Amino acid sequence: MGYYSNICAGIVTYNPEIGLLEKNLSALKPQVQKIYVVDNNSDNIDEINSCAERHSVCQFIHNHENYGIAKALNQLCEMAMLDGFDWILTMDQDSECAPDMVEHLAAYTGDPAYGIIAPRVEFRDGDLLILATNDGDKDTVIVPACITSGSLTRLEAWKNVGGFDEWFFIDRVDNEFCTHLTVSGYKIIRVNKAILSQRAGDMKFIRMPWGRKILLPYYNCKRNYYICRNSVYFFRKYRHDIDFGHQVMVFLYSQFIKLLFESGRWSTLCSTFKGIIDGQRKTIEYTNNLYQSTL
Repeated sequence: MGYYSNICAGIVTYNPEIGLLEKNLSALKPQVQKIYVVDNNSDNIDEINSCAERHSVCQFIHNHENYGIAKALNQLCEMAMLDGFDWILTMDQDSECAPDMVEHLAAYTGDPAYGIIAPRVEFRDGDLLILATNDGDKDTVIVPACITSGSLTRLEAWKNVGGFDEWFFIDRVDNEFCTHLTVSGYKIIRVNKAILSQRAGDMKFIRMPWGRKILLPYYNCKRNYYICRNSVYFFRKYRHDIDFGHQVMVFLYSQFIKLLFESGRWSTLCSTFKGIIDGQRKTIEYTNNLYQSTL
């Protein structure tokens, strides 16, 4: 198995664990022709640069401030398109793809309807499987959205929808981009033979007294602010294109669970309200049935 000449990969880094980043690059290197690494002004920038230099297929770009995940993803896609690639595999810094992941994804690149070809994702804490996408025995399934990591994105589709919305900065970036693609007529397909191992990170399970396990994400107040701000704006922006009631209920439930179990409830509550207010205040403009926004 060799790499595909029309497929590259891109990773956005921000204070990564170097060991995990090294595993990520080592797994990607045999499967793609080139890997772009865009760093958002990490504290361990020298280590990241050294890690990238150990892999000849890497091109390293250092942003001198943290522009957020959306802008960095647009940088990756722009560089890939300028270099003549048709597809880019976007990866988180702590993800690891299976040795044949790109091969399974690439088998579906011939259909022009697909804007994103996504893998099955296994969220892990070390060797422990926390959560995984599950489609039964289906080889493929059309989905409304997928996470950015492991997504093989058609660069023409990225360009046609205007890229990632940089106002989002972090959180809901993937939801917004996927929904924009589907509203614009593209499809997102998940290929279940393609496996991505994703670090569970801040996700933990707690066991209730009656035995049920609840997934509890632990985020600091700044991250919680962006989750709330971007979620409210996303709901407003695409309220007619998503399962609005279900998504709002999931958001409210997750906020309730955090307030119920976290120790710093007051700080969390303040960041929640601030995020909701800022997400509600942002103006939405509609143009040619696609969505564009201004402050």
